[in-house]
Amino acid sequence: MKLQAYVFCNCFEQGRVKRPPPNPEIVGVLTNGDNRCFRPTPAQYRAYESWRLNACRHKYGTVTGGELGHRLPREVLHRAMLPHRRTFPIFVRKVLGCKPHTRFSHLTLKQVAKLQAELTRLKKIHLSDRKLETELRCYCTQMRRLVRAALKYQQPIAI
Repeated sequence: MKLQAYVFCNCFEQGRVKRPPPNPEIVGVLTNGDNRCFRPTPAQYRAYESWRLNACRHKYGTVTGGELGHRLPREVLHRAMLPHRRTFPIFVRKVLGCKPHTRFSHLTLKQVAKLQAELTRLKKIHLSDRKLETELRCYCTQMRRLVRAALKYQQPIAI
C-alpha cells in the first residue's frame, strides 16, 4: 500500500477563509491539522465539501502532499532501513513503518523538528542497492518539502 502524507493549512483556524462554512457548528479541526464536519446529514456534507474545495487559496485546505515514494513499495525501503532505526527513529518508525491512515495518524510539530534533523543526517547514509538508494532519496526530497510546509504553517504532517 502506498503511503500518503499531507500538510493542511491553518486558514480555517486563523479565520482566513473566504466565507464561513455552511454549518459552522458541525465543523472542527482534527489533530492532524485537517478540518472535518462531524455527524452531518447528506445535504450538510455536500455543502461542506463544496465549501471546503475553495474555502481558502489552498484546494481542500492542502498546502502540499500526496503519494510518497517512487517505484518500490514502502515496506521494501522500511526493511532496508531497519538497521538504522535507532539513528533515524522518526523516519524509519513513524514514516516508513506507519500504518497509513491520514485521518488518524500524524507527526506532531515536535516530531517534525526531529525529522528535519534526521533528514539532514540521512544525506550521509547510502544504500548499496541502486533502486533502494533512489527510493530513499525520493522519500527524503518529499519529506523535506512536507517538513518545510509543516514548520511554515505550524501544522502537523498527516500520514
